Amino acid sequence: MLQYSLPVQVQEIHALEKNNVLKGRTDLIVLRHMARQLRLTLLTIDGASDAVFPLRYQLTERHTSLHRMLFYRPAQLFGEETLSFVGFVSGRQPAIDLDLSAELLQADQQMLTKLTHIPGLLAYSSLELQPGRWYNLVVMQSFEVKSDLKKIDMHQHAAYQLGPRAYDWIRIHSGIFPGGLAKNTPQLIKTRHYAFTATLKNFQLYEAVY
Repeated sequence: MLQYSLPVQVQEIHALEKNNVLKGRTDLIVLRHMARQLRLTLLTIDGASDAVFPLRYQLTERHTSLHRMLFYRPAQLFGEETLSFVGFVSGRQPAIDLDLSAELLQADQQMLTKLTHIPGLLAYSSLELQPGRWYNLVVMQSFEVKSDLKKIDMHQHAAYQLGPRAYDWIRIHSGIFPGGLAKNTPQLIKTRHYAFTATLKNFQLYEAVY
């Protein structure tokens, strides 16, 4: 089984074999839309105090795009304090087998369940903008939550075993929502571009700081 360890960091984005164009501003438009949908859905929730968390919602957007939302601590999303976020954008390989697809789905479901136990994690949203192109938004109280996310065993399994087999590339954005979701003015702090290739033992990484 192909398993990658640590990424090989490059100094210029053009050195990446794939994912070698800065698209922070473009991705931010989509992530802002997802945050807006989180906020609008929150405003329609009735009787959340009696609900079992996480609250799960699913929308079908334009061009039949599937948008999933999970609210872990919705009450904390109504404030105006600055929130942190991580945005994952991924490009699937053109063809992956059914067994790998099933393994990805299982890992995704198990990880979403374990997120319930992470303090400071507020909401999770995923949108398939087009076939094979997924956007994921994680809203947190602070970036300290990221270290807890990385400790989840299924996160490690997905990142170092499943990811290289299923994806051509991944972009991971880190940023903040000054004034919370109410203002919805996300700002990027940094972006990590990952490129997976069968010709290299380790995957490639380029980091852009804004």
